[in-house]
Amino acid sequence: MTTGVTTELSERLARATEPAEALSLVLERALAEAGLARGLVIYSDGNRRRVLGFGVADGYIQKARRAANQEETVLSEVLSAGEAARIPAPDGEDGELQVVPFTGLDEQVWGALLLDGRSPPSSVEAVVSVFEQFTPVLEKVRLVRDLQGRAERLSKQRDLLTTIVNSLPDPVVLTDATNNIILANDRADQLFSTTPGDSEGRRRAVQLNNLLFSSFLTQSVISTRQAKPRELNLVDPNDGSDLLFEVLPAPMPQATSDGAFLSILRNITDLKRAVTELEAQFQRSRIAEERVREEWERLNATLENVGDPILVTDNQSNIILMNKEAERLFDAPAGDGADSRQPRAVRTNDTKFTSLISDFLLRPEDRRVEKFDLEDPDEAAAFPVEVVSSKIYNPRGEPSAIVSVIHDLTQVAENERLASELRTLNEELEDRISMATLELEERNRRLEWQSRELEKASRLKSEFLASMSHELRTPINAVLGYTSLMREEIYGELTDKQKNGLDKINSASGHLLDLINDILDLSKIEAGKMPVYLEEVSLRHVLSELSEAVEPLVREKSLRYDLDLDDELPDLFTDRTKLKQILLNLLSNAIKFTSRGAVRLAAGLRGEDRVWITVTDTGIGIKKDDLDTIFDDFRQVDQSPTREYGGTGLGLSITRKLIALLDGDIEVDSEYGKGSCFTIELPLRLSPGTREEQVKRALAPPDGSRHDARA
Repeated sequence: MTTGVTTELSERLARATEPAEALSLVLERALAEAGLARGLVIYSDGNRRRVLGFGVADGYIQKARRAANQEETVLSEVLSAGEAARIPAPDGEDGELQVVPFTGLDEQVWGALLLDGRSPPSSVEAVVSVFEQFTPVLEKVRLVRDLQGRAERLSKQRDLLTTIVNSLPDPVVLTDATNNIILANDRADQLFSTTPGDSEGRRRAVQLNNLLFSSFLTQSVISTRQAKPRELNLVDPNDGSDLLFEVLPAPMPQATSDGAFLSILRNITDLKRAVTELEAQFQRSRIAEERVREEWERLNATLENVGDPILVTDNQSNIILMNKEAERLFDAPAGDGADSRQPRAVRTNDTKFTSLISDFLLRPEDRRVEKFDLEDPDEAAAFPVEVVSSKIYNPRGEPSAIVSVIHDLTQVAENERLASELRTLNEELEDRISMATLELEERNRRLEWQSRELEKASRLKSEFLASMSHELRTPINAVLGYTSLMREEIYGELTDKQKNGLDKINSASGHLLDLINDILDLSKIEAGKMPVYLEEVSLRHVLSELSEAVEPLVREKSLRYDLDLDDELPDLFTDRTKLKQILLNLLSNAIKFTSRGAVRLAAGLRGEDRVWITVTDTGIGIKKDDLDTIFDDFRQVDQSPTREYGGTGLGLSITRKLIALLDGDIEVDSEYGKGSCFTIELPLRLSPGTREEQVKRALAPPDGSRHDARA
């Protein structure tokens, strides 16, 4: 092989990225040097053997590949042995093949040459010589391809692990021996990391979290080398609320040379709050149970100490409870004979009392007083009694029990005394109920007063903000003005960093001015200081102006914009400025929440005295559960701190109030994931009315805002 040919082949091999490409170049050159017309190369690629051929038909190559990869074939056994041999041709025809293995730099067999069995030994040696000459290059291509494959697999595994860790709802943090955070998932970044656009309050909260976490690791994990769950208090950087985490640390000595710790922070704030509430409820239950027990003991003590017999019967006239005085009359002592005096007296008393209760159960009255004679089992003498029975009803209004008190009329004075005490107790209860009623009425009066004061404070707030519009806007406009002058280098040349800073100041100031304008508009409406200026308005002209105004926004997002107006679209007698603000808010929202598709503005006549205007988009749509809240003040569908779309949540609220101010209606038709359609309806001629009527229309609850969701 000449030097020029060798150099050219080496250069081509140096550009090869796959073992197959390099082997094909060497095989072609080796066969040419040996004067052979055809040959095959078999090499290992992972768990499979690949076959390359020169001067050989594709069908023959496929047969050789199957023979090399199938078990218990002659070619497979020879390749596994790694020694030179002669084997029958794999196509079943007469003839033999010479199998010559070749090795890498590590002397490991990773391929073999298949040459015609009739090739002279000198030709075979020439082919082997060429392969041995380029073995380092072939080995390098093979190793590079193996390393690339491993790198790709490692990269996929790393991406998969990163996705899994970031999808965990709990913060996961890996720290080194000095408590520095090495790795953290997205949830942990929200607690311990800041971005250039974060507020100063969030930065301080994140700094405090890092100090608390570092101190926790030093005291609980690093210093003691224990991996036990412990509680950690942190601060929510978004709203400043307290958070409680249970930290599950695990040593990771293989992560760094000095060792590391993996900490999983499980948020137990709500769990801790629930446990505290359950403990409080449990204590209250214990106290209530103790009170019930005391009341039950007091009731039993009262019943046992009452001189009159008291019985409780069920709805079948069976005695289920009685005091000792009643037991003496209705319960015979154990051991007495059936014919003795006391059992006979008890049976007589029970028969009379049961007959009374059974008859009382059949009657509609709630209380019954009956007089008859009972027998004294001890004295064997009858005595007159008065039985006072009262029904106790269950929730269904059916009598479930009867309480009966038996008064011994021979002791009328004692009974009157007990009755007087009972009346006194009832009067005390009534007095307590009366006092509780008066206290409740006083609380209601205080609540009504507080409600009026809150309403007054809200009205004063709205009036104050509405009157402070000039004072609030002037500083922001000054900032925007001087920022614009500095950006135009009126005061001298600026560096790139200074220009970047001024751009951020200008953007933030403009956003702040928009927020202030929204809040001031809402306050002016609530305070009744949003005047209505009526004039003849060409609706077609207004819609055309708005279409030209939003055209740059539509073009920037590559959306299609359609304008569909009724040919007989009439003029309106309304407030031109507020009409444009309403439609501009709806169009801006439609473009903002639409990433592909189209935005459509249409208008037409409805009846004889009203017009309709629709703004339709193919954007993200609105969920059915969110349709009831989209017109609320400071309300956005996505309230999370990581929401994709910004804003104050006042756009639709102000739009609804402005529409109401113009005596109009708005309805929403939306399918989540497919788009939304906002339709407003306005009168052809708006009657200005009084200031009170305008405020009442603007502040009316959004019951008239109809909506329909197909998703």
